[in-house]
Amino acid sequence: MEVLSEIVFGLALSVGALALVGSPPTSPETLYRALATFGFSFLILIGVWLAYTRLRVVGTFESGWSLRLNVVLLFTVSIEPFLFDLLVKANQTAAFQAAVSQAFAVDLGVMTAVLGSFAVYFVARARPDVTPEVRRRFRLEGVERWFVAGVFFVSAAPIFEQVNIDGESIRVVMWVVGLLLMWAVRLRPAHA
Repeated sequence: MEVLSEIVFGLALSVGALALVGSPPTSPETLYRALATFGFSFLILIGVWLAYTRLRVVGTFESGWSLRLNVVLLFTVSIEPFLFDLLVKANQTAAFQAAVSQAFAVDLGVMTAVLGSFAVYFVARARPDVTPEVRRRFRLEGVERWFVAGVFFVSAAPIFEQVNIDGESIRVVMWVVGLLLMWAVRLRPAHA
């Protein structure tokens, strides 16, 4: 399962990069926008991959409940580049764009909720050599990830697509806040 996981993460990153080639930029502005949008997707996938690899230190993804969760995580990771590509494409109906945006929000929420579940699950079943401090940090990280997943799930509500700040939907703002919270969890000092 570990090898399959690495392949899925690698392919998802590659598919995201191929979207850059699919419609090459024609001006400096479109170049910067393409790089920024790819960077957003890249940060999502790298953040999930870093959390996933850290969790492998304390647990295994090879049996029972964790295996099923791993399959769900790999599915959501594999569809992220597809949904993200649809999300940034122009010339779509408003209804279709809203549906893609909602699906992307749910995808982010599921990825984050699964990572939170892994953290809590593995702490309960960690190897005996895992210190109480490490267990506490992973448990706290799991709960924090569930909170962030809640932000992503709530952002899927139709109202958050309709309300805008400077031309950007509140939903996108909520995603950025959620991703910043995810990275803050990851970068928190060990003594916190």
